[in-house]
Amino acid sequence: MKSFVNDLYNRLRGRLTCAETLTLLQQYLDGELPVDEARRVAAHLDHCTMCEEESAVYARIKASIASVASGADPEVLARLERFGQRVGDGEFSDYS
Repeated sequence: MKSFVNDLYNRLRGRLTCAETLTLLQQYLDGELPVDEARRVAAHLDHCTMCEEESAVYARIKASIASVASGADPEVLARLERFGQRVGDGEFSDYS
């Protein structure tokens, strides 16, 4: 119920919902969103602790992969990238 109320509040304020934010999160962290869309994601993260925590986890995973990428098994990296994409697509999200 809390998620529904938060989504309604966000919609009334013209903000992204949690589900919309999580769908865009990977692109946001990779700097691939247009400026206006990136600002909307950033605004949501500023007021939503749950999504901000999710963002921090994704950022740590991305940083960890980048720090070992040169010596990592390419198949392992490919699997992690596919997993990250599935998470970014909301496959494992409780917010949709």
